[in-house]
Amino acid sequence: TFLSAGPDFASLDYTNPDLSDLSIKLDRSKILSHGRPSVEAFLQKLHVYKATADVEAGRALYEELTHVDEFWGKKVRAEVLRRATPRKVFVQANTVLAEGAKVALREYDASAEGMIRSYAEREYI
Repeated sequence: TFLSAGPDFASLDYTNPDLSDLSIKLDRSKILSHGRPSVEAFLQKLHVYKATADVEAGRALYEELTHVDEFWGKKVRAEVLRRATPRKVFVQANTVLAEGAKVALREYDASAEGMIRSYAEREYI
C-alpha cells in the first residue's frame, strides 16, 4: 500500500542487480499526506467489497495483493532471508539453594540448548 502511494513517499532503492544493497526509503514527513490516504483508500475498498459481498472484485483485489512475481519471489525474498537475523532466545535463569542455605543464580546460554537445560534443571518441575 505504501509503495502504491508513489515513489516520492516510499520506494525500494538498490543499484546492484543482485539487490545486495537493497533498502527501503520512506519519507516520514509524508506519512500523513501520502501514506494515510493510501491506507484509507485500501481499507475503504476492502470494506465496500466485504459489505456488498462483491466476490469478483474481492477476489481480484486479493489476487493482485498476493501475486508474487519473479522480482519479489526470487530476488527480494532471497536478499531479505540473507539479511535475516536469528530469532532472539529468552532463557530464564534459575535460583538454587547452595551450601550454607545461600541462594545462587544459575544462568544459561541464550540458545535452544540453554533453554532446555534451564527447564530441565528446575527442581520444582
